[in-house]
Amino acid sequence: MLKERREWVNELKSNQLGKIPEDIKPFYERFNVETPLSPEEEAAKKLAEEEEAARKKNKKKKDGKTKKKKGKKGAEDDDGSKAIIKIGPSEIVQRFDE
Repeated sequence: MLKERREWVNELKSNQLGKIPEDIKPFYERFNVETPLSPEEEAAKKLAEEEEAARKKNKKKKDGKTKKKKGKKGAEDDDGSKAIIKIGPSEIVQRFDE
């Protein structure tokens, strides 16, 4: 593989008037070409993508709730009351202490 890489660099160098390539990624990606899909496969892929999009849309509608944006600690809730901030050991730690 080292020999192939050197040959590739020399080929690019001769094509680009003596400039060496800055990155070697194109050498490794030159064989990573997707084969074209047949018309039946393209139709099946498109149908699957549409179904996935429809499922996501239905799931969003099904929840029926919009997520609240997180605010700063101590900010007021929607009903106007202050949010409670618990500081200190949890209930479980207090039970262990007892």
